[in-house]
Amino acid sequence: GAGFGHAPSLQVPFSLVGALHGVHLFGAAAGAELREAATPTARLAWAGYGNSITLIVLSPAHGPPGPALARILDSAFGAMVRAPPSTD
Repeated sequence: GAGFGHAPSLQVPFSLVGALHGVHLFGAAAGAELREAATPTARLAWAGYGNSITLIVLSPAHGPPGPALARILDSAFGAMVRAPPSTD
């Protein structure tokens, strides 16, 4: 099968990603949480951190399963907010 480095294996129209993110936001406003979605060619996962940061990951359909995508999002968030080294 095609690997992660092959662009044709991950073709998801921007309009579809935008629509799915809209569903995610609408659900959040109604008190529901959309964590994952799948298309025939890709998987998407969302994770919210605090009240202001939402990260989205897009993976090929044959890529990592949902729990792995959640760990990727947590790792990305951890890298973003990692405290600078102490000078003590």
